[in-house]
Amino acid sequence: MTTAFPWARAYDADQLAAFMDDLAAAASGDSDLATLDTIEQAIARHAPTPPPCPLTPRQIDILTESASGETSESTARTLGISVHTVKATKVDLCAQLQAHNITHAVAVAMHYGWLTDYQAPPPKPTPRRRGPVANRSSHAARASRLRRKPGVEAVIGDYSSRNTAYGTARSITAGELNAYAPAGDFEARAYLSRSRRWAVAARYVGTPTTPGRPAS
Repeated sequence: MTTAFPWARAYDADQLAAFMDDLAAAASGDSDLATLDTIEQAIARHAPTPPPCPLTPRQIDILTESASGETSESTARTLGISVHTVKATKVDLCAQLQAHNITHAVAVAMHYGWLTDYQAPPPKPTPRRRGPVANRSSHAARASRLRRKPGVEAVIGDYSSRNTAYGTARSITAGELNAYAPAGDFEARAYLSRSRRWAVAARYVGTPTTPGRPAS
């Protein structure tokens, strides 16, 4: 379990009570930034003072780059120094912090709040994946629209890879997908869009259907 105030767990009963009383009093105001400031001030009064940072500005710069996932080579380019200097500095700061490696050193520095310029990147959203039923419904709707406008090409969708796009185009033309059966009723092609995504466009070349006739 991750805790917001791990240092408070080491307090005795009186210290813990004083902290919780101050925190409750600070949080009793209106729901605005002034109350938030009061809460942060209460936390700062009770939080233990971190040890002074023993690292030089250059060491902090290199640790900040390491925290961002940069290599020694990319760190050297960013800071305008040699790769040898970066690697030597990493060895020195690990020794200073008694860290086993640079990852351990980053963890120590972040724990004490020494990497003030580091901004953690936001997590990437998980791409939504369509299930088989959703895909079938989507294709049925697109095929139905194409049947009502013979010869008019429309985008079927975009795809994560060239192979997937070309495979989908072949399946549409061959009528292997039920919505586009029988074979020869549709023509489809795969192409690379302006946004550098692979896409598939198709058009209906068979006999037009009436709006009341369901697509197969």
